[in-house]
Amino acid sequence: MAFALEARDPGVQGGIEAHLRGLGVDTQAVRDCFIWNGLQSEVDPGGELDIGAEYLRRAGAVFERQAVLAPGSVDWALLCLWVHHSAVRAWNHTYRVDLLMKCMVRFRDIVRRAWGADGAPDAAVDLSLRLCELVRLEIDLEDCLKTGSRLRFAEALDTVIGSCAGLLHDAERAGGPVGGFVAGEVAVRRQYHLVLRELHRALVARSSGQREKFEVRKELRRLVNEWPFSSVELSKMNAHRQALERLREAQRDKWMRIDEGRIVYLFPFGVSGVDYETIRARLHRSFEAGRGTVRPSAVIDHFTYHADIWEPRLEKGKRFDGLEVVLPKVRLVVDGDTTEELNAALRFSPMGVHSLRLERTVEDLYPSQLHAAMFRAAREHGTVEVSCEGADATWDRLSRFARDLIQRQLPEELAPRAGEAAKDAPPVSMHRGRSHVLVRVLRASERDREFDQTVGDEVRPLVQDGKRLLELTGSSVLLHAAPDAKESLWDWIRLADDHSRQIWNQRNEGDLLISTENTTVIAALDAPNFISGDLEAIAEFTACLSGMLAAWNHRLDDYRAGVSEIIAGYTLPGADRTAQMEAMKRKRMQMLEFEGETRQVIALLHSPGLLRSPSNSAALRRLLAAKLVDDQLESFSARLNEVMADQSEATLQRWEVDRHQRVRDSLTAAVSALSVCAAISIWQAAGFWTPAGWGAATVVVAAWAAVYVSARWVSYNGGPWSTVRFLAGYPARALRRAHTRLARRRLRRIAR
Repeated sequence: MAFALEARDPGVQGGIEAHLRGLGVDTQAVRDCFIWNGLQSEVDPGGELDIGAEYLRRAGAVFERQAVLAPGSVDWALLCLWVHHSAVRAWNHTYRVDLLMKCMVRFRDIVRRAWGADGAPDAAVDLSLRLCELVRLEIDLEDCLKTGSRLRFAEALDTVIGSCAGLLHDAERAGGPVGGFVAGEVAVRRQYHLVLRELHRALVARSSGQREKFEVRKELRRLVNEWPFSSVELSKMNAHRQALERLREAQRDKWMRIDEGRIVYLFPFGVSGVDYETIRARLHRSFEAGRGTVRPSAVIDHFTYHADIWEPRLEKGKRFDGLEVVLPKVRLVVDGDTTEELNAALRFSPMGVHSLRLERTVEDLYPSQLHAAMFRAAREHGTVEVSCEGADATWDRLSRFARDLIQRQLPEELAPRAGEAAKDAPPVSMHRGRSHVLVRVLRASERDREFDQTVGDEVRPLVQDGKRLLELTGSSVLLHAAPDAKESLWDWIRLADDHSRQIWNQRNEGDLLISTENTTVIAALDAPNFISGDLEAIAEFTACLSGMLAAWNHRLDDYRAGVSEIIAGYTLPGADRTAQMEAMKRKRMQMLEFEGETRQVIALLHSPGLLRSPSNSAALRRLLAAKLVDDQLESFSARLNEVMADQSEATLQRWEVDRHQRVRDSLTAAVSALSVCAAISIWQAAGFWTPAGWGAATVVVAAWAAVYVSARWVSYNGGPWSTVRFLAGYPARALRRAHTRLARRRLRRIAR
């Protein structure tokens, strides 16, 4: 090798890449195997499907091509080190760690088979592959962190440290350039995870009220000077350090505990290609047939029995009411100590506001537990076991369960049966909105520390209003959006309230409603449950509007794409322009109907007549503004105005008028030629001029008419070859028309 293989050297990766390129290995292709954002836009621009299978297929093909280009064991080891570098680089910039780990497993299996390393592998290759496996264990450690489980995180951390110790021992014993590189890299990793374990234990001790003797600043300063930690490793250690310091400061304050509450995970979606009545009929049919992976336990025609706050005198299609498909209980197994059961239901309304709703009652939640619970609906959540009663399948995240139910099972159940679909009916498609977490605090109390146990008959003071609630340690969890990443299990102590919108005194003094990008928290602590339940129903309705807006925006995009396709098809040679014109008229009429429906819904959202109570109407208007739904509706209205002002139909009409004008011109030319020929016959019979002269004149006029008329007809049909095809297909079209006329006559006779 023409370079020094030294761990954490800034130029070592460049040396590895240059060496592999000299062998013909496409290092860029290998690195791109760990980047799938471009593949997502290529395979599924809408982002509705999972690209995992296609991604792994393409990555596997690249690995097979590049593995055979490395001739020797040292080159094999360097290729593994390049994959290790690419995986670490991708790990720092993605949340799809499941795809990352599957890709690394695919590489390991392919190269072991290609290099015959399943039996007694070369020491350098084995060390390089084990280094890649160590990265996979570290990713699994981060995955455990994202579940919020202290038990799983501690176990995974011990596993990583043990693996580092074993790999470090084998690498030092093997020696050589690759062994030295692996030993240097693993030594730093091992020290980093030992520090993380000390910080984790200090955080556990401090949060439970114990005194820990970890001089974190002094120790970290010493380690930074002794070990070449990366910027990512330093940032994670600093995150734990800051959390520990904040916990020390919070020991003098009172802590928040949610004694009783409700948490609702909402997955809004919109449906296009089918109306509400058809949805209702097909779901009833599917329920009776008992089809699907997740089989409903009941179908209820009116879901507003939970909180009937909507005006009953509205027209049928304008009430937020409709079908509720009750699903079996959904169970989440986070670790051996934590199992959560959720009540699940699908709700459909004629307004187009649909959602998957999962809820559970929570009791005795401290801030770290509440923060973990609010993370459950995120795509970035760690791997847990999600199951549904009566279903054979299991899922690794709550978001995957929602995705499969909405994107896979529902389209199958809503698809028309054979013979039901209309000829030009659009396909049924689902459009997901943003997931949302709704928290209703029913009772909260003050505690001295986390997991503070009540002794005997000791009574802890209850929180009376929202102002006192926000003064307690841990209230930052309520003020911040549900997380999409975690640096430590105590991230909540470092959260800053920069984005939440607070609505005070909804009904009583001290009532609090907190709105963020993806959460709504209702803390009406001195109000009856049915009052806060009304606020929950309004907040749920507001959060689910994102699914309806997703379907509306898709409708506009689909219309633009359809218009562009019609215009492109109209200009093609030999196109059936009459059919294209009719298609444009149909699309325009459908868009006019869509415009009327959407403007009615937008007006209804801001109308005081949507809800029974004026106070609830005012609460809805405040929430629409706080959730920025008004801004989204305004943006949609601007797009709708642009679409309705589009002149594509008028352009096609002008083109069609021009085409018909060509036909009229050709008929006029033909009639004029016949008139001239008739005049020539009269003049010839009268003896003016010679017969040969009049014959030549007749030939000239006839030729001019034939050329003029042919040119007009050729341009009308779009070109010579289109005209030939039109003439060749004329007999078949004439036979079809004759057959249609005969069939109509027979039907008339039968009707008589």
